Amino acid sequence: MNKLNLYLILIAALVVVASCKNDDDDEPTIPDAGFLASSVDALGNVDLDGFTIPSSYDITGAFAPGAYSGQERRIAQLKEIVDSSRNEPIYWDLRAALANENFDQFASAAAQGTSDIRSKIDELNYDGDIGPVDQSIADRFAELADSLSMSSQANYTVTASNGVAGMITTGDKKRHVSANGLEYIQLLEKGLYGAMMYDQMVDDYLRPSQSGAQNSKGNNESAAGADYATKGTDRQHRFDEVFGYLGADPNTYPNTANTSNGDGVFIANYTFDFSDETEEVFGINMAQKLMDAFIFGRSVLKAGEGFGPGDETTNEEYYEAARTDIKLYTEAGIAAAAYHYLNSAIADITDEDKIHHLSEALAFIYSLSFNSEGRISASDVHEVLIALGWSSSDSSLGGVYDINLWEVTDAQLQEAKDLLDESFPGFGAIPF
Repeated sequence: MNKLNLYLILIAALVVVASCKNDDDDEPTIPDAGFLASSVDALGNVDLDGFTIPSSYDITGAFAPGAYSGQERRIAQLKEIVDSSRNEPIYWDLRAALANENFDQFASAAAQGTSDIRSKIDELNYDGDIGPVDQSIADRFAELADSLSMSSQANYTVTASNGVAGMITTGDKKRHVSANGLEYIQLLEKGLYGAMMYDQMVDDYLRPSQSGAQNSKGNNESAAGADYATKGTDRQHRFDEVFGYLGADPNTYPNTANTSNGDGVFIANYTFDFSDETEEVFGINMAQKLMDAFIFGRSVLKAGEGFGPGDETTNEEYYEAARTDIKLYTEAGIAAAAYHYLNSAIADITDEDKIHHLSEALAFIYSLSFNSEGRISASDVHEVLIALGWSSSDSSLGGVYDINLWEVTDAQLQEAKDLLDESFPGFGAIPF
């Protein structure tokens, strides 16, 4: 090699080193958002005809009027049911609680009223113009509630083991499990994240005929009539109901103090919990993007409302971007929780910890099936569950009883993660 060529190679190397140093010091590399890229962000600068987008989901101010009291009540009811599972034994008829029979099942003021959980499960993927209500999924949850109540009474003094129903202890908590190791309350609680909250959000109220452009009452005061004073236009009200099932504080979620629950419960809580990880890897904080989409979508509807169909100016492109982001980040938050509990089960040392975390993982994975437009289809969700031992012939909640959680292997847990990665690429490598 002659001196000129050697000199050129050295100069090129120095340029590369200097370039890398400049990138490290002055312009940090921004990760590729991948499948988590925001449709709202892709719009760039938007014009809402002078409407100022607020910093919070402000249905008492900028967005007024607005309400989602029924959703708050059902969330309070589920919380009371979950809290009751810590009592030993459980004498509350949890099947009756799900249906709020006689409207007198709950003690807390927040949970009392004429709302109930059962009827919303009955509405799964239901549109009055399509066909009758399918009650089978709600029936499976009622059976699960029965099992929790009866097992707690019969087995609360029994130490559970493989083939023996009873109690396990994880940390400072005692938990009811079946003979096959299923922790009933985990599948009841987290399964309802999917069958009630997630389904109502993405497959019900975000349908075109509800908060979308095909709503027969539209986004105008005239059609809303007297309801406008308390609920806004019909499209706005349906959109508010989507937000209600998220379980987030409209003024502070996700909170800047980065506390453990981010000022939310259930789906909002879990989405918040894993947003730091997705922000580090993808440059996307799921909780913040989800809240941004809700605020933007409600702003689009408020800015475009009118006094009649001919007076509306709703920008449907903007609305659809908000709708797409809400569906994406809600699904991704549930998926991240599923990965987290699969990872926890792989890392666990004791059988008791493993079946506890596996019960949670199963519930979150099952919940992913309640979105007809999701990144993962219901049939693909079933394949993930089959890898863990779920019945191959029964994709319903009844299929879980084929699994012996005491005997699920780490290889099965990893296979489930690999299958999920086909729909959520990169999530499997994140230490959720």
